[in-house]
Amino acid sequence: MADSKLMTLFHGEALFHAGQQATHFFLVTRGCVAIIDQAGLGRMREFGANELFGIPEVLARGTWDLTALAEGPTTVRMFSAERLFTSLGEMPERHASFLRNVALMA
Repeated sequence: MADSKLMTLFHGEALFHAGQQATHFFLVTRGCVAIIDQAGLGRMREFGANELFGIPEVLARGTWDLTALAEGPTTVRMFSAERLFTSLGEMPERHASFLRNVALMA
């Protein structure tokens, strides 16, 4: 995919930190990404191979509330916010409106 970037992470490497701007959403292609609370102590959620995450935060044009860390060797495909907004522009208005409402809940 020309509009995405493949990124390889080592165990414990951060994909993003709480407070950073949500400029990309992600697809885990191999391994696992753990979403960690701000104190770094509690695991809130995990995303494994073939799971997509980060779309609501990107749609909301917000910042990440939590931190994402690789659990073991992990590969993710990064998609830019611009790609998402271009896709929204190409959707029927009903679908785009639904996704914008989802973003308001993020």
